[in-house]
Amino acid sequence: MKVRFALLIVCVLVCSCSDTPERGPVKIYYGEDICERCKMIISEKDFAAQYQVSTGKTVKFDDLGCMFHYMDGANKAQMSAVYVMDYDSKQWVDGESAYYVWTENISTPMGHGVVALKDSREAAELSNKEKGKYLGSLKSASDWVLKDMKNNLD
Repeated sequence: MKVRFALLIVCVLVCSCSDTPERGPVKIYYGEDICERCKMIISEKDFAAQYQVSTGKTVKFDDLGCMFHYMDGANKAQMSAVYVMDYDSKQWVDGESAYYVWTENISTPMGHGVVALKDSREAAELSNKEKGKYLGSLKSASDWVLKDMKNNLD
């Protein structure tokens, strides 16, 4: 009995000391955490974003546009997960499966005007309601912000 208990303790200790990084979004401390790109304090939950790299480090942003710009220069092979705040539910969603909308009618912290939604129908409805542009996937939204946003707004 004592041997089994000792083995159980050893197993628990080995598992708890694993080098495997935690999965899932980390807590953002609004009013304290800093956006990795613009270095502003992250203060608005509606527009927050984060991604994790394979080492377990989490990179946090105050605006989806900041994340897109930062990701453009990052090593994409090391990115393991992207999380964005759903504009409607204010819950974290997988950034790879979210749908993105741009509108000048929603003021985001750095003025990019891009929001994420977990449902494509809700994204299309918001785009129509706010007279915006349905950007679709993470890649499409990122490409639009990086390449087309300035051209489309001039």
